[in-house]
Amino acid sequence: MRLKSLEMIGFKSFAQKTLIELNPGITAIVGPNGCGKSNIVDALRWAMGEQSARHLRGHQMEDVVFSGSDTLPPTGMAEVSITFDNEDGRGPAEYGNFSEIMVTRRLFRSGESDYAINKVPCRLKDVIELFLGTGVGSKAYSIVEQGRVDELVNSKPEERRALIEEAAGTSKYKSRKLVAERKLERTQQNLLRVSDIVREIERQIRTMELQAKKAERYRALKAELRDKDLACAALQRRVLNEEIIAYETQLADAENHLTEHLASLAAKEAESEAVRLSLMEADKEIGAQQEKVYQHKVQIQAEEQRTDFYNKDLSQLNHTETEARAALSQLEDKLKTMGQEIEELNKAKESFVQLSLFEQTFLREKEQDLEKLQAQIQSLQSELDKEKEALIESANQIAYLNNDAMTKEKRRAEIEKELARSQEEHSAAADSLELCEQRRRDTKKSLEASLEQARKRTIDAAQMTASIQSLGKATDDQERRINILKEQIQESRSRLISLEDLQRNYEGCQEGVRAIMLKRQQEPSPNGIYGLVAEVIEAPESYEKALTAVLGDRLQYVIVKGHEEGLEAIEYLKREASGRGSFIPLQLSRRQHQPLPVGEAEVIAPLLEMISVKDGYRDVAEYLLSDVVVVRDLKAGIALWNRNGFYSTMVTPDGEVIDPMGIVTGGSGASLEGSFLSQRRRIRELRSILGELDLQLQVERVEVAKLKRELEEAETKKSLFAAEIHRLEVERVGLEHAKLSADQELARLTQTVQALIQEQSDLTTALHLLNEEIRQCHANVEARSQEKNQRERFLTEKQTELIELREAEEAVETAVTQSRIRNAALGEKRENTNLNLENRLRLQEETAGQVISRQAQIADIQLARAELETSLVEAQRTLELGRTDLQELENRLHADRQRYKDISMRLAEIEESIKELRPLGQACQEEKSRLQLALAEKRLNLQHLANNIREKYDVECAELNVESSENSLSREQLLADIDELRGRLERMGEVNLAAIGEYEELTTRFQFINQQKQDLEKSIADLQQTITKLNRVCRLRFKESFEEINEKFQSIFPRLFRGGKAKLVLTDETDYLETGVEIVVQPPGKKLQSITLLSGGEKALTAVSLLFAIFLTKPSPFCFLDEVDAPLDDANIDRFNEMINEMSRLSQFVLVTHNKKTMQAAEVLYGITMAEPGISKVVSVRMS
Repeated sequence: MRLKSLEMIGFKSFAQKTLIELNPGITAIVGPNGCGKSNIVDALRWAMGEQSARHLRGHQMEDVVFSGSDTLPPTGMAEVSITFDNEDGRGPAEYGNFSEIMVTRRLFRSGESDYAINKVPCRLKDVIELFLGTGVGSKAYSIVEQGRVDELVNSKPEERRALIEEAAGTSKYKSRKLVAERKLERTQQNLLRVSDIVREIERQIRTMELQAKKAERYRALKAELRDKDLACAALQRRVLNEEIIAYETQLADAENHLTEHLASLAAKEAESEAVRLSLMEADKEIGAQQEKVYQHKVQIQAEEQRTDFYNKDLSQLNHTETEARAALSQLEDKLKTMGQEIEELNKAKESFVQLSLFEQTFLREKEQDLEKLQAQIQSLQSELDKEKEALIESANQIAYLNNDAMTKEKRRAEIEKELARSQEEHSAAADSLELCEQRRRDTKKSLEASLEQARKRTIDAAQMTASIQSLGKATDDQERRINILKEQIQESRSRLISLEDLQRNYEGCQEGVRAIMLKRQQEPSPNGIYGLVAEVIEAPESYEKALTAVLGDRLQYVIVKGHEEGLEAIEYLKREASGRGSFIPLQLSRRQHQPLPVGEAEVIAPLLEMISVKDGYRDVAEYLLSDVVVVRDLKAGIALWNRNGFYSTMVTPDGEVIDPMGIVTGGSGASLEGSFLSQRRRIRELRSILGELDLQLQVERVEVAKLKRELEEAETKKSLFAAEIHRLEVERVGLEHAKLSADQELARLTQTVQALIQEQSDLTTALHLLNEEIRQCHANVEARSQEKNQRERFLTEKQTELIELREAEEAVETAVTQSRIRNAALGEKRENTNLNLENRLRLQEETAGQVISRQAQIADIQLARAELETSLVEAQRTLELGRTDLQELENRLHADRQRYKDISMRLAEIEESIKELRPLGQACQEEKSRLQLALAEKRLNLQHLANNIREKYDVECAELNVESSENSLSREQLLADIDELRGRLERMGEVNLAAIGEYEELTTRFQFINQQKQDLEKSIADLQQTITKLNRVCRLRFKESFEEINEKFQSIFPRLFRGGKAKLVLTDETDYLETGVEIVVQPPGKKLQSITLLSGGEKALTAVSLLFAIFLTKPSPFCFLDEVDAPLDDANIDRFNEMINEMSRLSQFVLVTHNKKTMQAAEVLYGITMAEPGISKVVSVRMS
C-alpha cells in the first residue's frame, strides 16, 4: 500500500489544486520557514481521519480551509485526496480487487464534512478501520514530526505502549474489544431491566388469572340482562308507535284549517301590494318634479353669478385703464431725461481722449532716461562681483589654514588623552592582575562545594522515587475501590430506571386505568384527573402487605376532581374500547363510622394511623380505610370477631383479611410482594441507596484526589531535585571553565601591561612633532588676513557708488510707474464713459417700446369692455326666463303631492283588514306547532330508544321480536328482573372485562420476554468469550512484537550513537494488556540513566532509534518525517541518512527537512514556495 499521490484543494495555504506524486525510495520536501511544508503533513494526517484541530496546529477544524490572501478570496471548502498503490494486494481484503485505493475528505466552511473511499461516500469509522493494524493512520508511527519526537521521549510509559501496539497490529483487536465491552455493558443493563420485567409479568399473570375467571361469570349475567333489556325495549317501542299514529291524524286536520285562513290573508296582502306599487309610482313622480325644480334653481343661481362676474370684470377693466394711462405719462417724461444724459456723456468722452495723448508722450521720455541708468549700474555691478570673488578666495584660504591648525590642535588633545588613558590602563591592568589571582582561588573553593551539594541531592532524589512508588500503589488501590462503587451505582441506577419505567407506563394496571393515566401524561394539564390511590398512599414495609390486601383492586382507583371528570373518562374508555376503570371523586360524602376497638389486646392500631397520605387526599384515605384496624395475627383477629361480632375490617401485617361478615382471606402469593405499593417502596429505597453510594463515591474521589496531589507534589519535588542536580552539574562545568578562564586572563593581563609601556613612548614623540606644525599654520593665517583687509576697503567704496546710482534709478522708475497708472486710469474712465453712453441709448430704446406697449394695452381694454357690456345684457334676459319656468314646475309638484296623500289613505285601510286576519292564522299555526312538537317528542323518544339499544347491544330496534318468550312478561315484571340482575352485577364489584384478553396477552408477552432474556444471557456469554479471545490474541502479539522491537532497538542504538547501550523495559511484566514501556539508555562514556536527562540531540537520536526498530519489525507502507533531523549535528546526520537509505528498501520515506545533507540523500526534491504571500506552490526536481 505505497503512497502514490497527494492532492489538495483549498487546504490551509494550498488555495489552488496541488498534486504531489510520490515515488518509491526517498523524497524530500524543502523550502524556507513558513512556506507551508508542514501543511503537507497536516493534509495527510487530516485525510486519514484526524479529528483534533490542535494536532493540526489550529483552534477549530474550520481553520484548515483556505482563509484568503491579498489576491485570492477565501475558499468555501477544503479537500484532500490520498491515493495508495495496491498492485501487490496487501491492502484491506475488501479492497483487494482494486489496483488503487483513494481516500478523500472534504470540509465545508459551514462545518459539514464528507468522506469517500474510491469516490464512494463512507463514514469516518470506515476510514479509520481501513488503516487499523497497518502502521498507517493519523496517530500511527508512519507520521513523525519534531514535536512527536519530544512527545515520544517525554510521554508516560502507558502512552508509549501505543507504538508497540500499532506495530503488533493489536489496535484493530483493541478497537473490537472496546466495541464488545460496550455491547456487553449495554446487554447487562438490558438483562437487568428484562429480569425486572419478567418478575413483574409473572406477578401480573397470577393476578390476572383470578380476574379472568371473575370476568367470565360477569359476562353470563350481562347476557341475561341484555335479553331482559331488549324485551322491555320491544314493548316500549310498540306503545310509542301507536301514540305517533294518533298525533299524525290530528296534525293533518290542523294543517287544512290553517290553509283556509292563509288563502284569505294572501288575497288581502296582494291587494295591499298593488296599492303600495301605485304609491311608489306617485312617490317617483314627485321625486322627478323635485329634481326638475332643483335643476332650474341651480341654473338661475348660475346666471345670477355670471351677471355678478360680468359687473366685477367691467370694474376691473376701468381700474386697469386708469393705471395704464398713468404709466404712459411717466414713460414719456423718462424719455426726455435720457436725451439730456446722452448729450453730456458725448462731451466727457472727447475730453478723456485729449488727456490720454499728453500722458503717453511724458511716459516715453522717462523710459529712455531709465535705460541709461540701468546700463551704468550693470557695469559697476560686474566690477564688484569680480572683487567679491577675490575676497572670498582669500577668506577660504584663511579658513583652510585655521581648520588645519584646529585639526592639529585637536589631534594634540587626543594624543594627550591617549597618553593619560594609557597610564590609567597600565595602573588598572596591574590591579586586575591581582584580582584575577584572587578570583582563581575563589573558583576552586566553589567547585569543591558544588560537588558536595550534588552528592546530597542525588541521595534525596532516590528517597523521593521510593515515596512516589508507594503513593502510586495507594492511588491505584483507591481507584479500584472507586470503580467498584461505580459498578454498584450503575447496577442500582439500572434497577431504578426499570422500576420507574414500569411505574411511568403503569405496567400491571388494568387496561382502562392504564389508558386513562397514559392519556393524562400526554395532556399539558391534569384535566381533573389526579392519579391513582396507590400514588397518594404510602405504608411502612411492615404494613405494606396489610394495606395491599385491604385495598386490593381499589389501589387502581383513579382519583378525579368530581363525577363529571369521571364520566368524561368513562366516555373516553367506551369511545376508544380501552377497557374499564373505577373513578373516585376527590370530594366524597363522609361515611358514618363506628368507633374502632383500639383498646382491645388483639388490636395493634387503626391502619389509617400507620400510613402516610399526600396533602389534599386525606378524605380519600379515610373513606377507604377509616374502618380498618391491624391485629397481631389471624388467630387474634378471629377471636376478636367471635367475641364482639366486629362490624369493620381487620387485617394482619402478613396481609390476612377478616371482613365484617366474617369472611377470611389469606394464604401465600406474589401479588402482595410485587404490588404497585412495593414497587414505589423499592424506588424510594433505590434512590436512598444511590444517594448514599454517590456520597461515598465523592468521599473516595476526594481521597484519591488527595493522593494524586501528594503524588504530584512528590513528582514535582523529584523533578526539582533532578533539575537542581542538573543545575549543579552545569554549575560545576561553569566553575571549571571559570578556572581555566582565570588562567588565560592572567597571561593576557601580563601582555597588556608591556604593550601599554611601549604605547606611552610612541605617543610622547608624536606630541613634539605636532606642536611645530601648529606654529607654522598660525604664521600663514596672519599674512592672508592683511591681504583680505585691503580688498574689503576697495569693495566698500564701489558699493557706495552703486547705491547712489540705484537711488537715481528708483526715482525714474517711480515717475514711469505713476505715468503708466495715470494713463491706465484715463483709459478706464474713457471705457466707462463709452459703456454708460451705450446703456443710456439702450434704455432710451426700451422705454420707447414700453410707451408703444402701453398705448396698445389701453386699446385692448376699451375693446374688452364693449364685449362685456353685450354679454351682461344677454345674461339678464336669460335670468328672467328661468324664473318664469321655475314657477310652473312648483305648481305641478304640489298636484303630485296631493295624489300621493290619497293613495296612502287607501293603503292604510287595506292593512287594517290584514291585521284582523293574522291573529286567526296565528292560532291555527300554534295548534299545528303544538301537534308537531308532541309528534317530534314521541319520535325522539323512539329514536332515543333505538340509539340506546344500538349503543348498548349493537341491535337495531326494528329487528326486535315482540312475540318472543321474554315478551310474554309484562313491562313491570321485566323491569323487576332487570333491577335484580343489575344488583347482582353491582355486588360483584369492579370487574376487569379485558382480563381474559389481558391474561392471554401477558402469557404471550411473558414467553416473548423470557425468550429475550435467554437471548441476552447467551449474548453476554458470547461477548465474554469474544473479549477473552481478543485479550489472548493481544497479549501474544504484544509480547512477540515487544521482544522483537527491543532486540532491534538494542542493535540500532549503538549504530547511531557509535557505542552505548539501550533497552525497552516493561513496567508490569505480569500484565501485557496494560503494562507501560520505559526506555533506559546509556550513551557512550556515560552512566545508565533516564531518557529525560539526555540532551536534545541525544533524545532525538534515541527516539529515531526506537522508530527505526519499529520499522524494521513491521515496516509501514510509507513514513513521513517532519524535521526530525533538526536537532542532529553533521556526524549524526550522516548516520541518520545511512539508516534512512537502508530502510528505504522496505518502506517509502518522505522527509521534510532544512538539512543539505538530507536533501543530497533524497532521490526526488519537492520545493515549497510562496510566490504570492499566503499561497503555497510546489516545484519538483528529480536528483540524478
